[in-house]
Amino acid sequence: MTHYLKEYTKFNTIAEMDAAAEQHAKRHWNEMTKSDRQVLDVIRRYSVKYGAAHLKHATIEEAIGKTNVTVRRAIRKLVTLQIIEKIHTIRPVMSGLGANIYIILPFDDQGKMNSRDDDNKPHDNKENEQISMDEALPSKSILKAKDLTYTSPEEPSTLSTSLFSRMKDLLAGTIGDTKTAREFFGIHRAISGPMLKFDIYKDDKHVFEDLAYRALMITVMATKKKAIRNLPGYFKGVLDKLVEETYFKDIFMLFDAPVEGFYCPV
Repeated sequence: MTHYLKEYTKFNTIAEMDAAAEQHAKRHWNEMTKSDRQVLDVIRRYSVKYGAAHLKHATIEEAIGKTNVTVRRAIRKLVTLQIIEKIHTIRPVMSGLGANIYIILPFDDQGKMNSRDDDNKPHDNKENEQISMDEALPSKSILKAKDLTYTSPEEPSTLSTSLFSRMKDLLAGTIGDTKTAREFFGIHRAISGPMLKFDIYKDDKHVFEDLAYRALMITVMATKKKAIRNLPGYFKGVLDKLVEETYFKDIFMLFDAPVEGFYCPV
């Protein structure tokens, strides 16, 4: 039986994939940080069996010893540089993000894409609804949904408008109601806006938008299992949870001093 990840590989042999990863790293060495290169190597090592990797952020974090935010930034960098392709998968439970599928791209293809006039246009990717058996599987009714996997789009210049459009498209294709898209988008802005004012988060606009879209997907799929009277309220709860897990789960790892060091007796 053919393993589902083999359908995603871009190479005929693992040696070709390894060579492409090495060429990507050499070409973009100055643009990549040490963490970027470590994340690429983890994806490469987990791809040696089937040509693609199905990984949780937590697995990558543990492998390189870095925080969730660092891993997300590195993955976004690798996608932007067209070194890897990322396909989202989610589990239909509150805050139940599934592992993403990562595919190392051929080095020669990148050179061809850079020479095209339309290199800023997103490329269509064939949808595949298969999910790793190592991950929690959704119910049969959820498996029939067409939006279980999402190909990571290229990041347009006006990402906020793009996020709003993606929200409308998702709602139109699922529950058939786009009127609440503006309310969902407003909740996202209300949560992300104050945090983006801090220097530590100022470059994380894409992260917050990715979390908002994931929260909407979880909200939409939840409607397939039960009646939800207040969809915006449910969405806010999911988004709050995702932001909390992304930024504050390992908050004390950001400090060198122990927690006791922050106590100031009155």
